Amino acid sequence: MKHIFLNVTVVDNASPYHNKKVNILIHGDQIISIGDDVFDETAKAINMEDCMVSPGWVELHSNFADPGFEDREDIKSGAKAAAAGGFTGVGVVPSTLPVIQSKGDVDYLLKKGDETAINMYPIGALSKDLKGEELTEMLDMSNAGAVAFYDDKKAIKNSNLLKTALLYAGNIAPIMVHPRNPELTEGGQMNEGKTSTFLGLKGIPAFAEEVMIARDLFVAQYTNSTIHFAGISTSGGVNLIREAKEKGIQVSADVNFYNLILEDSALVEYDTNFKTNPPLRTQDDCDALILGLKDGAIDAIAIDHVPHDIENKRCEFDHASFGMASLETAFASLSGVIKTISMALFVEKISSNPRKILGVPSIRIVEGAIAELTFFNPKTKWKLEKKKALSKAANNPFLGQELTGKVMGIFNKGKFVEAPAPTL
Repeated sequence: MKHIFLNVTVVDNASPYHNKKVNILIHGDQIISIGDDVFDETAKAINMEDCMVSPGWVELHSNFADPGFEDREDIKSGAKAAAAGGFTGVGVVPSTLPVIQSKGDVDYLLKKGDETAINMYPIGALSKDLKGEELTEMLDMSNAGAVAFYDDKKAIKNSNLLKTALLYAGNIAPIMVHPRNPELTEGGQMNEGKTSTFLGLKGIPAFAEEVMIARDLFVAQYTNSTIHFAGISTSGGVNLIREAKEKGIQVSADVNFYNLILEDSALVEYDTNFKTNPPLRTQDDCDALILGLKDGAIDAIAIDHVPHDIENKRCEFDHASFGMASLETAFASLSGVIKTISMALFVEKISSNPRKILGVPSIRIVEGAIAELTFFNPKTKWKLEKKKALSKAANNPFLGQELTGKVMGIFNKGKFVEAPAPTL
Protein backbone atom coordinates (compact mmCIF):
# COMPACT_ATOMS: atom_id res chain seq x y z
CA MET A 1 0.00 0.00 0.00
CA LYS A 2 1.11 3.54 -0.74
CA HIS A 3 0.84 6.54 1.60
CA ILE A 4 1.64 10.15 0.85
CA PHE A 5 2.07 12.68 3.65
CA LEU A 6 1.44 16.22 2.41
CA ASN A 7 2.85 19.58 3.57
CA VAL A 8 4.99 18.28 6.42
CA THR A 9 8.17 19.96 7.68
CA VAL A 10 11.17 17.65 8.09
CA VAL A 11 13.24 17.73 11.31
CA ASP A 12 16.33 15.62 10.66
CA ASN A 13 19.82 17.15 10.66
CA ALA A 14 21.14 14.28 8.54
CA SER A 15 18.54 14.75 5.81
CA PRO A 16 18.92 17.10 2.83
CA TYR A 17 15.28 18.02 3.48
CA HIS A 18 15.88 19.30 7.02
CA ASN A 19 13.61 22.27 7.82
CA LYS A 20 11.88 21.97 4.42
CA LYS A 21 8.13 21.54 3.87
CA VAL A 22 7.66 18.55 1.59
CA ASN A 23 5.44 15.68 0.55
CA ILE A 24 6.67 12.19 1.46
CA LEU A 25 5.61 9.21 -0.64
CA ILE A 26 5.88 5.79 0.98
CA HIS A 27 5.32 2.39 -0.61
CA GLY A 28 5.02 -0.41 1.92
CA ASP A 29 7.65 0.45 4.50
CA GLN A 30 10.03 2.37 2.21
CA ILE A 31 10.30 6.07 1.42
CA ILE A 32 10.01 6.34 -2.38
CA SER A 33 10.13 10.06 -3.02
CA ILE A 34 10.38 13.36 -1.16
CA GLY A 35 9.74 16.84 -2.50
CA ASP A 36 7.39 19.80 -2.52
CA ASP A 37 5.83 18.65 -5.82
CA VAL A 38 5.69 14.90 -5.16
CA PHE A 39 2.26 13.33 -5.58
CA ASP A 40 0.71 9.96 -6.43
CA GLU A 41 -3.01 9.62 -7.06
CA THR A 42 -2.89 5.92 -6.15
CA ALA A 43 -1.56 6.63 -2.66
CA LYS A 44 -3.61 7.28 0.47
CA ALA A 45 -3.16 11.01 1.03
CA ILE A 46 -2.79 12.40 4.56
CA ASN A 47 -2.55 16.17 4.95
CA MET A 48 -0.01 17.17 7.62
CA GLU A 49 -0.23 20.94 7.28
CA ASP A 50 1.45 22.71 10.25
CA CYS A 51 3.01 19.40 11.36
CA MET A 52 6.59 18.25 11.59
CA VAL A 53 8.08 14.83 10.91
CA SER A 54 11.23 13.27 12.30
CA PRO A 55 12.83 9.85 12.42
CA GLY A 56 10.78 7.72 14.82
CA TRP A 57 11.44 8.38 18.49
CA VAL A 58 12.95 5.68 20.69
CA GLU A 59 12.36 5.39 24.42
CA LEU A 60 15.39 3.98 26.24
CA HIS A 61 13.87 2.36 29.33
CA SER A 62 10.20 1.94 30.20
CA ASN A 63 8.27 -0.67 32.12
CA PHE A 64 5.34 -2.40 30.40
CA ALA A 65 4.71 -4.58 33.50
CA ASP A 66 4.24 -7.67 31.35
CA PRO A 67 4.50 -10.47 32.35
CA GLY A 68 3.28 -10.52 35.92
CA PHE A 69 1.68 -7.11 36.52
CA GLU A 70 -0.75 -6.83 33.64
CA ASP A 71 -3.27 -5.03 35.84
CA ARG A 72 -0.93 -2.01 35.67
CA GLU A 73 0.06 -2.28 32.00
CA ASP A 74 0.61 -4.90 29.34
CA ILE A 75 2.48 -5.04 26.06
CA LYS A 76 -0.61 -4.11 24.06
CA SER A 77 -1.65 -1.11 26.17
CA GLY A 78 1.94 0.05 26.65
CA ALA A 79 2.60 -0.09 22.92
CA LYS A 80 -0.58 1.88 22.17
CA ALA A 81 0.43 4.54 24.69
CA ALA A 82 3.95 4.66 23.24
CA ALA A 83 2.66 5.10 19.69
CA ALA A 84 0.28 7.85 20.81
CA GLY A 85 3.28 9.52 22.44
CA GLY A 86 5.31 9.39 19.24
CA PHE A 87 7.53 6.40 19.96
CA THR A 88 8.20 3.85 17.25
CA GLY A 89 10.53 1.86 19.51
CA VAL A 90 10.74 1.18 23.24
CA GLY A 91 13.46 -0.39 25.37
CA VAL A 92 11.48 -2.55 27.82
CA VAL A 93 13.09 -3.06 31.23
CA PRO A 94 13.32 -6.51 32.86
CA SER A 95 11.67 -5.85 36.24
CA THR A 96 8.66 -8.06 35.59
CA LEU A 97 7.46 -11.35 37.06
CA PRO A 98 9.27 -13.44 36.04
CA VAL A 99 12.27 -11.21 35.45
CA ILE A 100 13.41 -10.96 31.82
CA GLN A 101 16.58 -13.01 32.17
CA SER A 102 16.47 -15.87 29.66
CA LYS A 103 16.18 -16.50 25.93
CA GLY A 104 12.57 -17.57 26.43
CA ASP A 105 11.75 -14.33 28.25
CA VAL A 106 13.23 -12.27 25.43
CA ASP A 107 11.31 -14.33 22.87
CA TYR A 108 8.10 -13.63 24.77
CA LEU A 109 8.60 -9.85 24.53
CA LEU A 110 9.56 -9.95 20.87
CA LYS A 111 6.56 -12.08 19.89
CA LYS A 112 4.23 -9.81 21.84
CA GLY A 113 5.88 -6.79 20.26
CA ASP A 114 5.36 -8.17 16.76
CA GLU A 115 1.62 -7.79 17.35
CA THR A 116 1.95 -4.05 17.99
CA ALA A 117 2.76 -0.94 15.94
CA ILE A 118 6.09 -0.34 17.67
CA ASN A 119 9.48 -2.03 17.71
CA MET A 120 10.03 -3.83 21.01
CA TYR A 121 13.61 -3.71 22.29
CA PRO A 122 13.99 -6.16 25.20
CA ILE A 123 16.46 -5.20 27.90
CA GLY A 124 17.69 -8.24 29.81
CA ALA A 125 18.48 -8.36 33.49
CA LEU A 126 22.14 -7.88 34.34
CA SER A 127 21.98 -10.09 37.44
CA LYS A 128 19.78 -13.08 38.18
CA ASP A 129 16.46 -12.04 39.70
CA LEU A 130 17.87 -8.48 39.88
CA LYS A 131 19.63 -9.41 43.13
CA GLY A 132 23.09 -8.17 42.14
CA GLU A 133 24.75 -11.43 43.06
CA GLU A 134 25.24 -13.49 39.88
CA LEU A 135 25.32 -12.56 36.20
CA THR A 136 22.59 -13.70 33.86
CA GLU A 137 23.13 -15.60 30.60
CA MET A 138 23.83 -12.45 28.63
CA LEU A 139 25.06 -14.12 25.46
CA ASP A 140 21.92 -16.25 25.14
CA MET A 141 19.69 -13.22 25.64
CA SER A 142 21.71 -11.14 23.19
CA ASN A 143 21.45 -13.86 20.55
CA ALA A 144 17.69 -13.92 21.15
CA GLY A 145 17.40 -10.17 20.62
CA ALA A 146 18.13 -8.38 23.90
CA VAL A 147 19.63 -4.96 23.14
CA ALA A 148 21.10 -4.12 26.57
CA PHE A 149 21.47 -5.37 30.14
CA TYR A 150 20.12 -3.46 33.12
CA ASP A 151 18.87 -4.19 36.63
CA ASP A 152 16.42 -1.29 36.34
CA LYS A 153 16.25 0.65 39.62
CA LYS A 154 18.25 -1.96 41.53
CA ALA A 155 21.69 -0.62 42.40
CA ILE A 156 24.73 -2.77 41.58
CA LYS A 157 26.34 -2.77 45.02
CA ASN A 158 28.98 -5.35 44.09
CA SER A 159 31.79 -3.56 42.22
CA ASN A 160 33.30 -6.86 41.11
CA LEU A 161 29.99 -7.94 39.56
CA LEU A 162 29.87 -4.69 37.59
CA LYS A 163 33.47 -5.15 36.52
CA THR A 164 32.77 -8.69 35.34
CA ALA A 165 29.63 -7.60 33.49
CA LEU A 166 31.51 -4.85 31.67
CA LEU A 167 34.33 -7.20 30.70
CA TYR A 168 31.98 -9.97 29.61
CA ALA A 169 29.30 -7.96 27.88
CA GLY A 170 31.53 -5.29 26.35
CA ASN A 171 31.31 -6.87 22.90
CA ILE A 172 27.73 -8.12 23.31
CA ALA A 173 25.40 -5.27 24.28
CA PRO A 174 25.43 -2.09 26.39
CA ILE A 175 25.51 -2.22 30.18
CA MET A 176 23.08 0.25 31.75
CA VAL A 177 23.17 1.30 35.41
CA HIS A 178 20.94 3.34 37.68
CA PRO A 179 23.37 5.31 39.88
CA ARG A 180 22.08 5.11 43.43
CA ASN A 181 23.87 4.17 46.62
CA PRO A 182 21.30 2.04 48.51
CA GLU A 183 22.79 2.68 51.95
CA LEU A 184 22.52 6.44 51.46
CA THR A 185 18.99 6.30 50.05
CA GLU A 186 17.33 3.68 52.26
CA GLY A 187 13.93 4.93 53.37
CA GLY A 188 14.27 8.11 51.29
CA GLN A 189 11.08 9.51 49.80
CA MET A 190 12.17 12.59 47.86
CA ASN A 191 15.11 14.89 47.23
CA GLU A 192 16.97 15.84 50.39
CA GLY A 193 16.74 19.59 50.89
CA LYS A 194 14.58 22.42 52.13
CA THR A 195 11.35 20.95 50.77
CA SER A 196 11.89 17.52 52.33
CA THR A 197 12.63 19.18 55.68
CA PHE A 198 9.49 21.32 55.38
CA LEU A 199 7.35 18.30 54.51
CA GLY A 200 8.90 16.05 57.14
CA LEU A 201 9.93 13.41 54.60
CA LYS A 202 13.21 11.53 54.62
CA GLY A 203 15.45 12.78 51.85
CA ILE A 204 17.47 11.16 49.08
CA PRO A 205 20.72 13.15 48.89
CA ALA A 206 22.24 14.18 45.57
CA PHE A 207 25.60 12.74 46.52
CA ALA A 208 24.04 9.26 46.76
CA GLU A 209 23.84 9.43 42.97
CA GLU A 210 27.17 11.11 42.49
CA VAL A 211 29.21 8.69 44.59
CA MET A 212 27.92 5.78 42.49
CA ILE A 213 28.61 7.59 39.23
CA ALA A 214 32.20 8.15 40.41
CA ARG A 215 32.63 4.48 41.32
CA ASP A 216 31.10 3.20 38.11
CA LEU A 217 33.26 5.51 36.02
CA PHE A 218 36.37 4.13 37.71
CA VAL A 219 35.21 0.59 36.91
CA ALA A 220 34.45 1.49 33.30
CA GLN A 221 37.85 3.14 32.93
CA TYR A 222 39.62 0.15 34.50
CA THR A 223 37.88 -2.31 32.16
CA ASN A 224 38.12 0.02 29.14
CA SER A 225 34.42 -0.64 28.60
CA THR A 226 31.36 1.39 27.66
CA ILE A 227 28.81 2.16 30.35
CA HIS A 228 25.46 3.94 30.15
CA PHE A 229 23.94 5.86 33.06
CA ALA A 230 20.15 5.84 33.13
CA GLY A 231 18.29 8.72 34.77
CA ILE A 232 20.91 11.27 35.78
CA SER A 233 19.25 13.82 38.05
CA THR A 234 21.89 16.03 39.71
CA SER A 235 24.17 18.85 38.65
CA GLY A 236 27.10 17.02 40.25
CA GLY A 237 26.29 13.92 38.22
CA VAL A 238 26.31 15.91 34.99
CA ASN A 239 29.69 17.38 35.86
CA LEU A 240 31.19 13.96 36.59
CA ILE A 241 30.01 12.58 33.25
CA ARG A 242 31.18 15.66 31.37
CA GLU A 243 34.65 15.34 32.92
CA ALA A 244 34.73 11.60 32.17
CA LYS A 245 33.99 12.25 28.50
CA GLU A 246 36.75 14.83 28.37
CA LYS A 247 39.12 12.17 29.73
CA GLY A 248 38.08 9.75 27.00
CA ILE A 249 36.12 7.34 29.21
CA GLN A 250 33.50 5.49 27.18
CA VAL A 251 30.32 6.73 28.81
CA SER A 252 26.84 7.84 27.79
CA ALA A 253 23.93 9.08 29.87
CA ASP A 254 20.27 9.96 29.70
CA VAL A 255 17.98 12.14 31.78
CA ASN A 256 14.36 11.34 32.55
CA PHE A 257 12.09 14.01 31.11
CA TYR A 258 10.55 14.84 34.49
CA ASN A 259 13.93 15.84 35.92
CA LEU A 260 14.13 18.51 33.22
CA ILE A 261 10.79 20.16 33.91
CA LEU A 262 9.87 19.58 37.58
CA GLU A 263 11.52 20.45 40.87
CA ASP A 264 10.89 19.00 44.31
CA SER A 265 8.44 21.77 45.23
CA ALA A 266 5.91 19.84 43.08
CA LEU A 267 5.52 17.59 46.14
CA VAL A 268 4.28 20.24 48.57
CA GLU A 269 0.74 18.84 48.30
CA TYR A 270 2.04 15.28 48.85
CA ASP A 271 0.92 14.27 45.35
CA THR A 272 2.36 10.76 45.01
CA ASN A 273 2.24 10.97 41.21
CA PHE A 274 5.35 13.15 41.55
CA LYS A 275 7.16 10.57 43.68
CA THR A 276 9.81 9.29 41.29
CA ASN A 277 13.13 7.46 41.25
CA PRO A 278 15.39 9.34 40.79
CA PRO A 279 13.51 12.01 42.73
CA LEU A 280 12.63 15.46 41.50
CA ARG A 281 15.55 17.71 42.43
CA THR A 282 16.05 21.50 42.48
CA GLN A 283 15.84 24.17 39.81
CA ASP A 284 19.64 24.36 39.79
CA ASP A 285 19.71 20.65 38.93
CA CYS A 286 17.12 21.15 36.15
CA ASP A 287 19.23 23.94 34.68
CA ALA A 288 22.41 21.83 34.85
CA LEU A 289 20.66 18.91 33.13
CA ILE A 290 19.43 21.13 30.30
CA LEU A 291 22.95 22.53 29.89
CA GLY A 292 24.18 18.93 29.76
CA LEU A 293 21.81 18.27 26.86
CA LYS A 294 23.13 21.32 25.04
CA ASP A 295 26.84 20.63 25.45
CA GLY A 296 26.64 16.87 24.94
CA ALA A 297 27.35 15.71 28.49
CA ILE A 298 23.92 14.06 28.42
CA ASP A 299 23.22 12.06 25.29
CA ALA A 300 19.50 11.35 25.43
CA ILE A 301 16.12 12.12 26.95
CA ALA A 302 14.24 9.14 28.42
CA ILE A 303 10.64 8.88 29.61
CA ASP A 304 11.04 6.09 32.19
CA HIS A 305 7.38 5.11 32.06
CA VAL A 306 6.55 3.27 35.30
CA PRO A 307 2.83 2.39 35.43
CA HIS A 308 0.97 1.84 38.69
CA ASP A 309 -2.62 1.25 39.71
CA ILE A 310 -4.51 3.50 42.10
CA GLU A 311 -3.77 1.31 45.11
CA ASN A 312 -0.02 1.84 44.71
CA LYS A 313 -0.34 5.61 44.51
CA ARG A 314 -3.45 6.67 46.42
CA CYS A 315 -2.04 5.93 49.86
CA GLU A 316 0.22 7.47 52.50
CA PHE A 317 3.23 9.07 50.85
CA ASP A 318 5.75 6.83 52.62
CA HIS A 319 3.96 3.73 51.31
CA ALA A 320 3.36 4.93 47.76
CA SER A 321 5.36 3.37 44.93
CA PHE A 322 7.95 5.33 42.99
CA GLY A 323 7.34 6.12 39.34
CA MET A 324 5.47 8.21 36.82
CA ALA A 325 3.51 7.05 33.78
CA SER A 326 3.67 9.57 30.97
CA LEU A 327 4.41 8.15 27.52
CA GLU A 328 1.36 9.85 26.00
CA THR A 329 2.06 13.33 27.40
CA ALA A 330 5.87 13.54 27.56
CA PHE A 331 6.31 15.52 24.33
CA ALA A 332 3.81 18.16 25.38
CA SER A 333 5.25 18.47 28.88
CA LEU A 334 8.70 19.09 27.37
CA SER A 335 7.56 22.04 25.24
CA GLY A 336 9.46 24.57 27.35
CA VAL A 337 12.67 22.56 27.25
CA ILE A 338 12.38 22.12 23.49
CA LYS A 339 12.19 25.89 23.03
CA THR A 340 15.40 26.18 25.04
CA ILE A 341 17.43 23.51 23.25
CA SER A 342 15.82 23.63 19.72
CA MET A 343 13.60 21.09 17.98
CA ALA A 344 16.52 19.62 16.03
CA LEU A 345 18.47 18.88 19.21
CA PHE A 346 15.38 17.42 20.85
CA VAL A 347 14.99 14.98 17.94
CA GLU A 348 18.65 14.03 18.25
CA LYS A 349 18.23 13.34 21.97
CA ILE A 350 15.04 11.30 21.59
CA SER A 351 15.66 9.54 18.29
CA SER A 352 19.15 9.22 16.82
CA ASN A 353 21.11 9.08 20.10
CA PRO A 354 18.88 6.47 21.79
CA ARG A 355 19.31 4.33 18.69
CA LYS A 356 23.09 4.62 18.98
CA ILE A 357 23.01 3.74 22.68
CA LEU A 358 20.88 0.63 22.13
CA GLY A 359 22.68 -0.33 18.94
CA VAL A 360 19.52 -0.42 16.84
CA PRO A 361 19.30 0.76 13.20
CA SER A 362 19.52 4.49 12.54
CA ILE A 363 16.70 6.14 10.60
CA ARG A 364 16.98 9.03 8.16
CA ILE A 365 14.38 10.85 6.09
CA VAL A 366 15.80 10.23 2.62
CA GLU A 367 14.63 8.41 -0.48
CA GLY A 368 15.14 4.66 -0.23
CA ALA A 369 15.17 4.60 3.57
CA ILE A 370 12.89 2.55 5.78
CA ALA A 371 9.88 4.64 6.78
CA GLU A 372 9.88 4.82 10.57
CA LEU A 373 8.52 8.27 11.33
CA THR A 374 6.94 10.42 14.02
CA PHE A 375 4.51 13.22 13.10
CA PHE A 376 3.85 16.03 15.58
CA ASN A 377 2.52 19.56 15.91
CA PRO A 378 4.37 21.61 18.55
CA LYS A 379 1.60 24.25 18.71
CA THR A 380 -1.53 22.14 19.17
CA LYS A 381 -3.25 22.66 22.52
CA TRP A 382 -5.03 19.68 24.04
CA LYS A 383 -5.89 17.70 27.15
CA LEU A 384 -5.58 13.99 27.82
CA GLU A 385 -8.65 12.86 29.71
CA LYS A 386 -8.43 9.64 31.70
CA LYS A 387 -11.20 7.99 29.68
CA LYS A 388 -9.22 8.57 26.47
CA ALA A 389 -5.82 7.50 27.81
CA LEU A 390 -4.45 4.39 26.14
CA SER A 391 -2.21 3.38 29.04
CA LYS A 392 -3.81 1.43 31.87
CA ALA A 393 -1.73 3.38 34.39
CA ALA A 394 -3.38 5.63 36.95
CA ASN A 395 -0.28 7.69 37.78
CA ASN A 396 0.10 10.23 34.98
CA PRO A 397 0.16 13.64 36.73
CA PHE A 398 -0.55 15.47 33.45
CA LEU A 399 -3.99 13.95 32.92
CA GLY A 400 -6.62 16.65 32.49
CA GLN A 401 -4.10 19.47 32.17
CA GLU A 402 -4.01 21.82 29.20
CA LEU A 403 -0.90 20.92 27.22
CA THR A 404 0.87 22.41 24.21
CA GLY A 405 2.40 20.10 21.63
CA LYS A 406 0.69 17.02 20.22
CA VAL A 407 1.89 13.89 18.49
CA MET A 408 -0.32 13.28 15.47
CA GLY A 409 0.79 9.74 14.74
CA ILE A 410 3.59 7.39 13.77
CA PHE A 411 4.40 5.46 10.63
CA ASN A 412 6.03 2.10 11.30
CA LYS A 413 5.91 -1.44 9.95
CA GLY A 414 4.21 -0.17 6.79
CA LYS A 415 1.25 1.37 8.63
CA PHE A 416 0.17 4.81 9.77
CA VAL A 417 -1.07 4.80 13.36
CA GLU A 418 -2.97 7.99 13.99
CA ALA A 419 -2.90 9.33 17.53
CA PRO A 420 -6.22 10.12 19.22
CA ALA A 421 -7.62 13.47 18.12
CA PRO A 422 -6.75 16.40 20.40
CA THR A 423 -9.48 17.69 22.70
CA LEU A 424 -9.77 20.64 25.05
